[in-house]
Amino acid sequence: MPAQLTTSCCTPQLISPIAMAPRLLACFGRRTASAPEDGTTAADDQQVAPPGPVLVELFSSQGCAASPEADAVAARLAQDSGSGAVVVLGFHVDYWDYRGWKDPFATSAWTVRQKAYVEALRLDTLFTPQVVVQDARTASAPSRTRSPPPCVTRRATRRPP
Repeated sequence: MPAQLTTSCCTPQLISPIAMAPRLLACFGRRTASAPEDGTTAADDQQVAPPGPVLVELFSSQGCAASPEADAVAARLAQDSGSGAVVVLGFHVDYWDYRGWKDPFATSAWTVRQKAYVEALRLDTLFTPQVVVQDARTASAPSRTRSPPPCVTRRATRRPP
């Protein structure tokens, strides 16, 4: 039997961009300032997959006070990534509808999708706004007052599922 999941709107402490950067940078292909000019990487013996777009999924709800701002940040991220390096998908969940405001964009299918991520990533709670990057990493969505880390404009390494 799966563990009981709890829900949390607006996680108690949002992760700062500085704290979130190492997590997001792990998803992105990057070169250091000391990388050779011929395009080879440092001798870390780690092979890098061909570059591809970064998939960012945002789970939000109009019933959560922080979600509309996270939606705006996600829209800006998608717009700023005109080259297609970042693909942003937004999913409105329905588990906050009982609070009095029914989110017209919410559907139970997106709630099921988020629950699947929570179980696959071995998290113990559902929360909004939640960002899942490349099907493997999760974080609280940054606020509009904090810029997304600069790495979002870099190409990511695509990992097979």
